[in-house]
Amino acid sequence: MSVTDEIKQRVDLVDLVSESVSLRKAGRNFKGLCPFHQEKTPSFVVFPETQGWHCFGACGEGGDVFSFVQKHEGVDFGEALGILARRAGISLDPQTPEMIQEEEQRDRLLEVLEAATAFFQERLASPEGEPAQTYLAGRGMSSEASADFRLGYSPNSWRALITRLTAIGYTREELIDSGLASQSDEGRVFDRFRHRLMFPIDDARGRIVGFGARTLDGSPPKYLNSPETRLFDKSRLLYALSKARQAIRAESTVVIVEGYMDAIAAHECGYGNVVASMGTAIGEPHLRSLTRLAGRFVLALDPDAAGNAATLRGLDVAREALQGDAAPVYEGGLLRFESRLEAEIRVAVLPDGLDPDEIIRRNPSEWERLIAEARSVVEYNFDVALAETDLSDAKDKARLARRLLPVIASVSDPVERAHYVEKLARQVQVDPRVVEQELATMRDPRGSRRAPEPGPEPVEGTFGVEEYALTFLLRSADALAAANAALAAAGLEPLAGGDFLDPANRSLFDALAGAETKDRLAFRSSLGSGLRQRFDFVERRWARSPEVDESALRQDGVTACLRLRERRLRNEMHLLQLAIEGSDDEEEKRGYQNAIGRSSRQVFFMSKALADRSSLRVKE
Repeated sequence: MSVTDEIKQRVDLVDLVSESVSLRKAGRNFKGLCPFHQEKTPSFVVFPETQGWHCFGACGEGGDVFSFVQKHEGVDFGEALGILARRAGISLDPQTPEMIQEEEQRDRLLEVLEAATAFFQERLASPEGEPAQTYLAGRGMSSEASADFRLGYSPNSWRALITRLTAIGYTREELIDSGLASQSDEGRVFDRFRHRLMFPIDDARGRIVGFGARTLDGSPPKYLNSPETRLFDKSRLLYALSKARQAIRAESTVVIVEGYMDAIAAHECGYGNVVASMGTAIGEPHLRSLTRLAGRFVLALDPDAAGNAATLRGLDVAREALQGDAAPVYEGGLLRFESRLEAEIRVAVLPDGLDPDEIIRRNPSEWERLIAEARSVVEYNFDVALAETDLSDAKDKARLARRLLPVIASVSDPVERAHYVEKLARQVQVDPRVVEQELATMRDPRGSRRAPEPGPEPVEGTFGVEEYALTFLLRSADALAAANAALAAAGLEPLAGGDFLDPANRSLFDALAGAETKDRLAFRSSLGSGLRQRFDFVERRWARSPEVDESALRQDGVTACLRLRERRLRNEMHLLQLAIEGSDDEEEKRGYQNAIGRSSRQVFFMSKALADRSSLRVKE
């Protein structure tokens, strides 16, 4: 028996899920509200017989005990395996004496940090902790929030913590290794944190691994963190993540602030999807862990000039770390990360002079608006750069272009990129073709000053069925009506943007379907720069194709539209079949099967309609 099979035998999925989800018996199964998205009607089902789970609601997630732990804890398979092995009492590999010693030392450090947290909490509640109590009250912190986040106070003493912890059995070496004590060159050991407000920092599993400490008398530094230890690595930790995980997952959005107090204030006021960085730029380990929980990141950082610089620096570090190719490193590289992981990264522009903590406590609705209206990475770069530019000065305008062109160059979507080309051209008051020329030079890895490509060609040298269909639809005023008539004859709905897989093709079709004019030239003039490029690409590629008379174009154009719908129907059938295979609910399976039956009938009529038409003169 494999280790995973043994774990599945020993760990009951119903018991595991019940620790975080309120389940009720539903026939042979158990049902509850899905922990992975917000819902009012339970759609999350656990199947005891198969030890599987599935959400039949909005998120559609499902799997076994391992996938549940991975998604719920925000960990990868290896970490989930370790968690479940410990729960099942299974040793994954024969451990060497060194491995056993290392694990014991880590456990010991976790114990000493937990003991220190209790000590700091005790001191905060005592008369000795009055300075910290006064500070928290002045910041509007409730005693409930303070207790929930286990805030504490480190006494204004060189050995208060050492005395307490050594008295209950911990060694000076353990205090140094945990980051609680420091040692002078002369060998004297003393408390690292003195007369400070203490913020315990836990890992994703809620275990205390270090501390952040704020000065109470103005002595530098303002914030002092634990040093790097076996447990504490601030490049991988986010404050309040263990508390925020469920809300982040439910909203598929995480808001990242700079300060501990900002994060606590957000949670105290009901915004549970907020975490804080710890004085470091947001980097790869942070974002990698968050992509397991959310699809949208909002950076809500301090609004002053230093905050703007820190925001851009943070974006830059994240972009450098996450860029997976050998292309030149630009600020906009973070956009490629967005595309690869289907994540959306935005920046909330906060009012001058106000921190997130102040905004949340003063006006929660204002906070909600700021997060909802967060700017894209590119727009934020534009905002910051324009604020520092004198547009009446030619040299300043040139500097602005040099600063923003690398950002625009890294925008992968051609329509979006064209939008920013026109925006920059308007700001510096030049012809967009000048900006495109500079952009083409920047995007050319050889650095040659070649003219920009006239249109976005997704695959060089290809002209697929989508482009063929668009050629037909663009060249004839009644083409769309003819295609829809053919679809109606097969019992199908009219052609729609969803029939096109390529985003630029889909956007061009949507514009065509909603156009007020059927005149090709007038329609082209109504398009934005990006869609005009796609329009010209289709036209140009058609002009290079073998000559085909108008009747053949019409015949094959309708056929191309029918093929698009056939492809879409077959894709939908495939997804429905996958849904059946992932479900043990008979009623749900019948619903999916009925949907497959309907799509299958549509495909049958579609195939019959296609068989009656001539062969299309273009490869799929």
